[in-house]
Amino acid sequence: MISRVIPGFSEQAARFLVTDRDIVGAGVDTLSLDKAEAQKFVAHLAFLGAGKYGVELIANLGRVPAAGATIIVGAPKHEGASGGPARVYAVV
Repeated sequence: MISRVIPGFSEQAARFLVTDRDIVGAGVDTLSLDKAEAQKFVAHLAFLGAGKYGVELIANLGRVPAAGATIIVGAPKHEGASGGPARVYAVV
């Protein structure tokens, strides 16, 4: 069996970002905010439970500088849904 490592936020990292860094939201270039091996959606619960948003599958995220960029997320309201498409771009 091939072991695949799909990164994501641990519960501790997500809670740190929410409580100690006053983030607005979190974004990843993978399929989930949580690690692939997560049995429960702890990162989702930490971010979304604190009223923060999560954006997944962001293309070209590696081209954005680690600091100094403004990320703009535009999305329609998804009434009655758990998520949907968004247009995301960085201003550097």
